[in-house]
Amino acid sequence: MRTSLACTIAFVALISVPSLFGLRAARGQPAAPALASLELTGPYVYQNLAVFAVHDKNAAKHDDILTLQEALAQKVVTVAETGDVNRLVARNHGKSSVYLQAGDIVKGGQQDRILQHDTLVPPDGKRVMLNVFCVESGRWHERGSEPAQHFASSTATFMTKGQKMAVKVAGSQVAVWSSVAAAQAEIGGRLGHSVHAPASATSLQLSLEDERLGRTVDDYVRNIEKQIPPKEDLVGYAVAVNGKVDSVDVFASPVLFGKMKGKLLKASAGEAVANKSDKPTSTPGTDAVRTLIADAESGTARTERQNLRTKVTRKETAKNVVFTTDDPFIPGKPVHRNYLAK
Repeated sequence: MRTSLACTIAFVALISVPSLFGLRAARGQPAAPALASLELTGPYVYQNLAVFAVHDKNAAKHDDILTLQEALAQKVVTVAETGDVNRLVARNHGKSSVYLQAGDIVKGGQQDRILQHDTLVPPDGKRVMLNVFCVESGRWHERGSEPAQHFASSTATFMTKGQKMAVKVAGSQVAVWSSVAAAQAEIGGRLGHSVHAPASATSLQLSLEDERLGRTVDDYVRNIEKQIPPKEDLVGYAVAVNGKVDSVDVFASPVLFGKMKGKLLKASAGEAVANKSDKPTSTPGTDAVRTLIADAESGTARTERQNLRTKVTRKETAKNVVFTTDDPFIPGKPVHRNYLAK
């Protein structure tokens, strides 16, 4: 088994991406008309979690895209071991493209893994290599009745800021393991109950399946979801924990966001649980979201191509970072934009 301590990102191009919500990029260029129509509503608040809904009246319309969770459940995509702990291979045997999002956790194999980058896998059956990190240390064999050479499910994603920084920004296996251990300790401390699973104490996926954590997370999700207006132009959301905006996710279409919303809301609720404080916190306004976006968009753009179709552009400043995923399957609209506060 080979373990890579860090993934080296090869940047191949410099591009400029317009800003969101009517903001201007660092060089004074106005937002593109398609992006200027984005609006924020909220915040929608439950305990220490606040969510702002992102609306786009000019959202993309496209043929159906399956999420990784859907595609694995339908058995139209396979994600398999390669013998390299930090590389997996995906094949799509279905009729629709499959969207794999950075942070998606695949369960099983020789070890549970987490995806480093957004990737769209076309329906051509060809091999698509995936950069991954372990979110379970010490195991390199089948677990119970799970298959050892491929992964059967993907129901969870990373949640804490530490995990997001380790996977997407630092690209460090050591940092990922450290962030998993920290999250397990933080959640266990808040719940007064260990979330280390007997089957594998180091597995983040199994910790996220803890029943007590699940009930607490469901309370957050239920209370947030009933506040968000059920509008057809909903394409994403911004999240604030303990009064600070942590992240913004914007998708090309309401269809794709609708499929990802449940997994993302659960992850945000898990982050709120892990970081819950007894001290009261103020709720930020929409200006805090706009400030994060404007700062991230002011960074220098660097692009990495994930396969023949998908490319991910990264812009970064001292305070924030944005990852923009583009694919010709959805022309004129980024598939996904993920803004993160450091």
